[in-house]
Amino acid sequence: MPDRSRTRQLGDAIPPGASVLIDSSVVLAYLAGGEPGSPRAAELFDAFVATGRNPASLSMVTVAEILVRPFRRGPAAVATAEAFLQHFADMRLVPVTYEVAREGARLRASTDLPMPDALIVASALVAGADVVVTADRSWRPRLRDVVPEVTVVQLTT
Repeated sequence: MPDRSRTRQLGDAIPPGASVLIDSSVVLAYLAGGEPGSPRAAELFDAFVATGRNPASLSMVTVAEILVRPFRRGPAAVATAEAFLQHFADMRLVPVTYEVAREGARLRASTDLPMPDALIVASALVAGADVVVTADRSWRPRLRDVVPEVTVVQLTT
Protein backbone atom coordinates (compact mmCIF):
# COMPACT_ATOMS: atom_id res chain seq x y z
CA MET A 1 0.00 0.00 0.00
CA PRO A 2 1.46 3.42 -0.96
CA ASP A 3 2.53 5.87 1.72
CA ARG A 4 -0.35 8.40 1.74
CA SER A 5 1.88 11.40 2.50
CA ARG A 6 4.02 10.61 -0.53
CA THR A 7 0.91 10.05 -2.66
CA ARG A 8 -0.43 13.48 -1.71
CA GLN A 9 2.93 15.10 -2.39
CA LEU A 10 3.22 13.62 -5.87
CA GLY A 11 -0.44 14.34 -6.55
CA ASP A 12 -0.02 17.94 -5.43
CA ALA A 13 3.12 18.40 -7.52
CA ILE A 14 1.51 16.96 -10.65
CA PRO A 15 -2.03 18.30 -11.08
CA PRO A 16 -4.60 16.19 -12.94
CA GLY A 17 -4.44 16.89 -16.66
CA ALA A 18 -0.92 18.34 -16.59
CA SER A 19 1.24 16.94 -19.38
CA VAL A 20 4.32 15.19 -18.05
CA LEU A 21 7.67 14.40 -19.64
CA ILE A 22 9.38 11.61 -17.74
CA ASP A 23 13.16 11.44 -17.39
CA SER A 24 15.16 8.25 -17.91
CA SER A 25 15.95 8.00 -14.19
CA VAL A 26 12.24 7.65 -13.39
CA VAL A 27 11.64 5.01 -16.05
CA LEU A 28 14.66 3.04 -14.83
CA ALA A 29 13.39 3.24 -11.23
CA TYR A 30 10.01 1.94 -12.40
CA LEU A 31 11.51 -0.92 -14.38
CA ALA A 32 14.03 -1.90 -11.67
CA GLY A 33 11.48 -1.92 -8.88
CA GLY A 34 14.04 -1.90 -6.07
CA GLU A 35 15.44 1.63 -6.16
CA PRO A 36 14.58 4.37 -3.64
CA GLY A 37 12.36 6.12 -6.20
CA SER A 38 10.66 2.96 -7.45
CA PRO A 39 7.45 3.27 -5.35
CA ARG A 40 6.85 6.83 -6.54
CA ALA A 41 7.77 5.91 -10.11
CA ALA A 42 5.19 3.11 -9.93
CA GLU A 43 2.63 5.58 -8.61
CA LEU A 44 3.41 7.97 -11.48
CA PHE A 45 3.09 5.33 -14.18
CA ASP A 46 0.31 3.20 -12.70
CA ALA A 47 -1.91 5.85 -11.09
CA PHE A 48 -1.27 8.91 -13.24
CA VAL A 49 -0.19 7.76 -16.72
CA ALA A 50 -1.92 4.40 -17.17
CA THR A 51 -5.24 5.79 -15.93
CA GLY A 52 -5.12 8.78 -18.28
CA ARG A 53 -4.92 11.25 -15.39
CA ASN A 54 -1.82 12.79 -16.95
CA PRO A 55 -0.73 12.59 -20.58
CA ALA A 56 2.94 11.57 -20.70
CA SER A 57 5.90 11.81 -23.02
CA LEU A 58 9.36 10.32 -23.23
CA SER A 59 12.27 11.77 -25.13
CA MET A 60 13.83 9.39 -27.63
CA VAL A 61 17.01 10.00 -25.61
CA THR A 62 15.22 8.28 -22.71
CA VAL A 63 14.21 5.39 -24.95
CA ALA A 64 17.88 4.87 -25.88
CA GLU A 65 19.01 5.18 -22.26
CA ILE A 66 16.47 2.72 -20.89
CA LEU A 67 17.48 0.09 -23.45
CA VAL A 68 21.19 0.07 -22.46
CA ARG A 69 20.83 -2.09 -19.31
CA PRO A 70 18.56 -4.62 -21.04
CA PHE A 71 20.93 -4.98 -24.00
CA ARG A 72 23.70 -5.75 -21.51
CA ARG A 73 21.56 -8.38 -19.80
CA GLY A 74 20.19 -10.14 -22.87
CA PRO A 75 17.14 -10.67 -25.07
CA ALA A 76 14.68 -11.35 -22.23
CA ALA A 77 15.54 -8.03 -20.58
CA VAL A 78 15.23 -6.20 -23.91
CA ALA A 79 11.81 -7.79 -24.41
CA THR A 80 10.72 -6.56 -20.95
CA ALA A 81 11.84 -2.99 -21.67
CA GLU A 82 10.16 -3.01 -25.07
CA ALA A 83 6.99 -4.45 -23.53
CA PHE A 84 6.99 -1.47 -21.16
CA LEU A 85 7.16 0.91 -24.12
CA GLN A 86 4.33 -0.94 -25.88
CA HIS A 87 2.21 -1.18 -22.71
CA PHE A 88 2.14 2.59 -22.50
CA ALA A 89 1.29 2.92 -26.20
CA ASP A 90 -0.45 6.24 -25.65
CA MET A 91 2.73 7.75 -24.24
CA ARG A 92 4.12 10.22 -26.76
CA LEU A 93 7.71 9.67 -27.92
CA VAL A 94 9.43 12.97 -28.67
CA PRO A 95 12.04 12.71 -31.44
CA VAL A 96 15.31 14.61 -31.31
CA THR A 97 14.65 17.11 -34.07
CA TYR A 98 16.70 20.15 -34.99
CA GLU A 99 14.48 22.21 -32.66
CA VAL A 100 15.15 19.84 -29.75
CA ALA A 101 18.89 19.76 -30.52
CA ARG A 102 19.06 23.56 -30.69
CA GLU A 103 17.16 23.97 -27.42
CA GLY A 104 19.34 21.27 -25.86
CA ALA A 105 22.46 23.19 -26.83
CA ARG A 106 21.02 26.39 -25.31
CA LEU A 107 20.22 24.55 -22.08
CA ARG A 108 23.64 22.91 -21.95
CA ALA A 109 25.32 26.29 -22.45
CA SER A 110 23.24 28.03 -19.78
CA THR A 111 22.97 25.28 -17.13
CA ASP A 112 25.93 22.95 -17.69
CA LEU A 113 23.56 19.96 -17.69
CA PRO A 114 25.07 16.91 -19.42
CA MET A 115 23.92 16.84 -23.04
CA PRO A 116 21.56 13.83 -22.63
CA ASP A 117 19.80 15.65 -19.76
CA ALA A 118 19.68 18.90 -21.72
CA LEU A 119 18.10 17.06 -24.66
CA ILE A 120 15.49 15.48 -22.39
CA VAL A 121 14.54 18.86 -20.92
CA ALA A 122 14.57 20.36 -24.42
CA SER A 123 12.18 17.60 -25.48
CA ALA A 124 9.83 18.69 -22.70
CA LEU A 125 9.97 22.30 -23.84
CA VAL A 126 9.40 21.48 -27.51
CA ALA A 127 6.58 19.06 -26.65
CA GLY A 128 4.93 21.69 -24.45
CA ALA A 129 5.05 19.59 -21.27
CA ASP A 130 3.84 21.24 -18.08
CA VAL A 131 5.96 19.07 -15.78
CA VAL A 132 9.26 17.21 -16.04
CA VAL A 133 9.68 14.36 -13.56
CA THR A 134 13.22 13.29 -12.68
CA ALA A 135 15.12 11.57 -9.89
CA ASP A 136 18.07 13.90 -10.49
CA ARG A 137 18.40 16.36 -7.59
CA SER A 138 20.45 18.84 -9.62
CA TRP A 139 17.80 19.66 -12.21
CA ARG A 140 15.44 21.86 -10.20
CA PRO A 141 18.01 24.44 -9.04
CA ARG A 142 19.75 24.50 -12.42
CA LEU A 143 16.54 24.94 -14.41
CA ARG A 144 14.45 27.14 -12.10
CA ASP A 145 15.43 30.46 -13.70
CA VAL A 146 16.24 29.13 -17.17
CA VAL A 147 12.94 27.34 -17.92
CA PRO A 148 10.35 28.79 -15.54
CA GLU A 149 7.53 27.63 -17.84
CA VAL A 150 8.14 23.98 -16.87
CA THR A 151 7.76 22.61 -13.34
CA VAL A 152 10.54 20.21 -12.37
CA VAL A 153 9.32 17.52 -9.97
CA GLN A 154 11.97 15.49 -8.22
CA LEU A 155 10.82 11.91 -7.79
CA THR A 156 12.66 11.27 -4.54
CA THR A 157 12.78 13.65 -1.63
